Amino acid sequence: MFVWLIVNPRAGAGRAAKVAGDVVPHLERAGIEPVIHVCSNGDEPALIARRAADAGADVVAAIGGDGLVAGVAEGLLSRRPAEDAMVATTSALAVVPTGSANDYARALGVRQLSIAQQVALIVDPAARATVDVVRVETPSEVRHILNVGGTGFDAVVAERAMRISRLRGAPRYVAAMVAELPRFRGASFRLEIDGRAIETRAMMVAIANGTTYGGGMRVAPAAHLQSGMLDVCVIGQLSRFAFLRAFPSVFRGAHTDHPAVTMLTGREVSVESDERFAILGDGELLGELPATFRLLPRALSVVAGAGAPLA
Repeated sequence: MFVWLIVNPRAGAGRAAKVAGDVVPHLERAGIEPVIHVCSNGDEPALIARRAADAGADVVAAIGGDGLVAGVAEGLLSRRPAEDAMVATTSALAVVPTGSANDYARALGVRQLSIAQQVALIVDPAARATVDVVRVETPSEVRHILNVGGTGFDAVVAERAMRISRLRGAPRYVAAMVAELPRFRGASFRLEIDGRAIETRAMMVAIANGTTYGGGMRVAPAAHLQSGMLDVCVIGQLSRFAFLRAFPSVFRGAHTDHPAVTMLTGREVSVESDERFAILGDGELLGELPATFRLLPRALSVVAGAGAPLA
């Protein structure tokens, strides 16, 4: 078996470098000498992953946070030029989580596993699945996300959270939310979901392939990586007090019962606003509105744990 490790050594306040050092001897005991590449976020993970796939890697493991995972996945997705469609490469994406949120690792059922258990999955050909991904088109670029994309208040909060270094995961998001909420007033959004037009005033719009983001917030509790559908969560205009009172319910997925929350599904979702909003995807900022989110079914091969909600 041919395994590549792509490592962001700064992820998890330096924890990723240690974890990579723990992964290697486990692979060696399984008779595998991995190829190791150390890089940062940006374009480099995608370029290295593309090189790994071209070299015939069976598994490309991302050791870092959700941003690195998304970058590696970008390199493993290949397009059929004649069809403008995505197909899975023969290389499978493995996630060894060391970031602050690790939501995609949670979706794949590997977030709570030990290093030994994660390596056992990497070397097990039976621990493979093909999952949906999301193509995001903006006026400036085309990117892909694995888990959840959003715009409006959550993107504003994400921009603030990226400037907070003393916290990680959900606490960092909550701190940023509390800082931004007093100045946020909501905006008018225009959505088109599989050709159906919707105009609404809302605080945020989340487009979900997976269930959680922001370190465990269950924004789309019914989402499924193999459903062939996107789950759309629209949170309408709320007062600051009402928003703060309702916010804890998102960690249980109970926010979907709130009268200001609308849950929708579709395969293609376009979002526009009169306001300037960034787009958040897998913990990274991906340009600005307007944007179109298109589901690409079974486009990526992944290494998944037994606890993943997959068919």
